[in-house]
Amino acid sequence: MLAKQGQGGGLSPALCIKSAFRLPFPGDMTRVLVIDDSDDFRKLALRWFQSCGIEAEGAADGVQGLALQRARPADVIVTDIFMPEKEGIETIHELRREFPGAKIIAVTGYEPLRNYDVFEVARQAGAVKTFMKPFKFEDLVAAVRELTGA
Repeated sequence: MLAKQGQGGGLSPALCIKSAFRLPFPGDMTRVLVIDDSDDFRKLALRWFQSCGIEAEGAADGVQGLALQRARPADVIVTDIFMPEKEGIETIHELRREFPGAKIIAVTGYEPLRNYDVFEVARQAGAVKTFMKPFKFEDLVAAVRELTGA
């Protein structure tokens, strides 16, 4: 659905090479929170991040995501824009209010409406990067590394 990773869905060795040669110290590992109501997307994203040496945790909606962020703050939060319970724009607003330094990436698979730029709304709410599904996983990993300086 998301990435063009070649046969079998395996990750490119070059993609994760940076983390393969650097042993993280306790508390040194980049931590990502993935908030998405799609179980398939969320589970796949968690596996991808973890295979690249990035600690990742997932939440099915904004309510769960905010609770996880309060309990164990992540370095980067990847959130879907359209979700039940608490949708992404509202979640971004609350994250920004409670965690002003949070690095937030907004994603969606829905085509934007003609006169409504959902990514612009997400950026105004506090997202620093945006991705339209499907996208290359390598681009998401690169964005996380750019935002964390890893």
